[in-house]
Amino acid sequence: MRTVDALNGKWTVKCIGCAIVSKEVTPIGGLIKETQNFVLHQDPEIPIKNFLIIAAKKHIKSIVELSAEQNVELFDLCYKARKALLSFEDITDCKLIQEEQSGHFHLWILPRYGWMNEKFDNSLTFVRPIMKYARENHKTQDNLNEIVTSVERLRKIMN
Repeated sequence: MRTVDALNGKWTVKCIGCAIVSKEVTPIGGLIKETQNFVLHQDPEIPIKNFLIIAAKKHIKSIVELSAEQNVELFDLCYKARKALLSFEDITDCKLIQEEQSGHFHLWILPRYGWMNEKFDNSLTFVRPIMKYARENHKTQDNLNEIVTSVERLRKIMN
């Protein structure tokens, strides 16, 4: 699989989730938090500040493949990450999204900002158009610097 990150880096990896877990690929700003079974990081492809991903360390596809203990760990990490996002005054809302199309289990925490409210309604049908818009309009150096700064801030809050 060939992919391009928000910094225009190009990767050829079999699974982006496994590549991040193994540290073959570093997401913008690096990992925010690592637990026994999961990693928390900024989305490497979509330049939306605080668009977070919780990915399983094991290559699994579905939440039903997690043990009860792993589920508790996942939702504890999700809760703490969402709570940490409350410290950012410009976030108006968040969507927690989990799909099983990628082949590597992950959960998105997608923040909502004023620019999204101006251009897109708040339904799930606008998630992909928001991502497309961000890819086309947010790859500015200023925005990427803000992402790195917010990752550092989240890392401090989470640890």
